[in-house]
Amino acid sequence: MFRDMFSGSRAIFIGVVFFVLVVGGSLLYSWQVHRTTDAEVAATQRKVQPLKNNKAARTAQDTVDTSTVDFEHAETPLETGDTQMSEDTDVSVVDETSEVFDMADAFLPDGFVSEEEIAKDVPVSPYGFGPFPEVPSDYPDQDVWSETALRSMEPDHELISRVRIELWNQGVRTIGGVYDNGHRLIYPIIDDVVYIAWSDNLGIDGKPYVRRQLTTPAVSDQYYDDIQKGTFPPHLTIYEFPDGGIDPYEFLGLSR
Repeated sequence: MFRDMFSGSRAIFIGVVFFVLVVGGSLLYSWQVHRTTDAEVAATQRKVQPLKNNKAARTAQDTVDTSTVDFEHAETPLETGDTQMSEDTDVSVVDETSEVFDMADAFLPDGFVSEEEIAKDVPVSPYGFGPFPEVPSDYPDQDVWSETALRSMEPDHELISRVRIELWNQGVRTIGGVYDNGHRLIYPIIDDVVYIAWSDNLGIDGKPYVRRQLTTPAVSDQYYDDIQKGTFPPHLTIYEFPDGGIDPYEFLGLSR
């Protein structure tokens, strides 16, 4: 009987010891794992902390104050103490536009002349007609825009010269021109072209006659009497005033 009780007690003792060993081993293993994990986390935090500090510093620098300002109560100018600049400080103002032009000029070819410099050298009409047109090389009056000519040139005379030069560039050779104040037209004098005005009255022979004719000296000397009588040689081009006149402003594209 006692032997059976001893055997049962020993089995219980062994079971208790086994339980204690299992629980103790589990606790020891859990403590070891927790310790290792804490050590790894601490090491990781030590590595990451400098990065967090740098990021926080950059964030603080980049942060913009978006708080609303009540301008009715804001004081101006804003006094910043140490950041206020002394009025005696010399500050050089950088003209970015001039720097761009300077860089552009560095790549210009030698002898380059800007349009502004050319415009300064081009004489301009004193009557508001703009720059004088270039005189064709074969134009008969090469000194038309000379200082001497301009001293006595009236607005009508300048318009006549401008019209003649433009016609010359178009291949129409003129000998002169007349400005008609009544119709505000210019009549270029061209070979074999005649401008006439009929008289309101009849001549001695009871026929109409030309009271006014405008043409070249050569045509007038040869055909004056015939034209006066209304007899026109077939090779002549006849215009009755105001036909054949040129509006200088429209022809030259000028503003009135």
